[in-house]
Amino acid sequence: MPKNGKTVNPRDKKLPFEKLKKIINAPDVKMHFVGIGGVSMYSLAVFAHEKGAKVSGSDRYISERAHRLANRGIQVIAGHSAENVDGAQLVVYSHAITEDNSEIVHAREIGIPVVSRAEYMGVIMQDYKNRIGVSGTHGKSTTTAMLDVIFTRAMTEPTVCAGAVLQTGGEPFKIGSDGVFLYEACEYKDSFLHFAPTIALALNMELDHTDYFKDTDELSESFRRALCHATECAIINYDDEYLCDIIPRVKTRVVTFGQSERADYRYLITAFNEWGYSFEISRRGNKIADFRLNIPGVYNVTNAVGAIVCALEYGVDVDTVREAISSYVGIPGRMEYLGERHGRAVYADYAHHPTAVRAAINNFKMMTHGQVTVVFKPHTYSRTKSFWEQFRHALSLADHIVILDIYPAREDPIPGISSARMAWEIGDHAVYCKDSDAANVIDSHTHGAILLMGAGDMETIREALVDETV
Repeated sequence: MPKNGKTVNPRDKKLPFEKLKKIINAPDVKMHFVGIGGVSMYSLAVFAHEKGAKVSGSDRYISERAHRLANRGIQVIAGHSAENVDGAQLVVYSHAITEDNSEIVHAREIGIPVVSRAEYMGVIMQDYKNRIGVSGTHGKSTTTAMLDVIFTRAMTEPTVCAGAVLQTGGEPFKIGSDGVFLYEACEYKDSFLHFAPTIALALNMELDHTDYFKDTDELSESFRRALCHATECAIINYDDEYLCDIIPRVKTRVVTFGQSERADYRYLITAFNEWGYSFEISRRGNKIADFRLNIPGVYNVTNAVGAIVCALEYGVDVDTVREAISSYVGIPGRMEYLGERHGRAVYADYAHHPTAVRAAINNFKMMTHGQVTVVFKPHTYSRTKSFWEQFRHALSLADHIVILDIYPAREDPIPGISSARMAWEIGDHAVYCKDSDAANVIDSHTHGAILLMGAGDMETIREALVDETV
């Protein structure tokens, strides 16, 4: 169960769109963001501040992002307390926030409108003529960052809301001057059902967030509804079996891409090494161009093709797209080189779903050509329980595995679900330890290049492991 009770239910009665829009656009409106330290909440708080709103926010602790908000003149409060929302005209909450949060409860009691970050974002994106949303269980941040590079090279100034620091700006957001809004369309809590894209891109679909979606059928219906929101077209990965199944039920123009001969845009990988791929794209049998992607991971070719097709359908010329993709160098936390520990290379990757974990380990082994050590911090008890066997098999691909305590996020522990048990079930080449002991265990029990994986709080571990930074 979520920590401190159920998370705020997005299926509750909503504030009417026009009323919310009126509040957001009111002069000197005072907004309070609950869970302001999250990447998306951080970005939306800056958007509001830059548009003239009086912004405050709270979180469990003051993070580096919170300090950056304070430097912009935004009040950030450590901890949650009812009086934090006094005087606010709108309260925006993160989907990780629980229903019994004192600020949410108090705001509702005194009549302050309360909305989710998805509802808020769904309103502000309407100010942009062209809205491109990237959905998928995996690859959203990377593909959104690729689109940003493409559109920036095309001499546009897009507004971007991403889940990781962008290559072009040093922040996970950009406030542009053109009518283009690029964003991640997250499926959690049906967030993307609040959005109105002109172009909707679906990279892949796989069951995740099992604290909300009960099965793949429910998730598929959510994706179908989100893709139907696209006013111009839905761009769908034809190679993904779940997405392919919903294509006949998507009631908007559908454009497909993939390696299948049946896809509208077909790509073929023509050359590769551990640091990148060459591939060609054709449209209905007619070759468009050759492309070069200079980051590792075959899954990133799919991400790149999705971004390329979006740009081509939008109208960006192919030469600009080709140059932009070849200049893309990646984003932090996605097979990111951190430095060395006693001569051993140290990388970090955001992988926290078994499919992503498996792909990251295989990619890392191809990159390093030797033994590899994976340091993994599972993310949420519900995900760990739901995919227990898949995680166990995926992690077993590494030569040495160090498993840290589960990052609980919004959840209470589930009896019998623990990192110690997972390490024991994997066998002799896996060991469990506390975060504070990770460096000593790695030094004494493992060999080879080191890959840190997880979506929780990994900053302290990163700092402890790297003795020679980039």
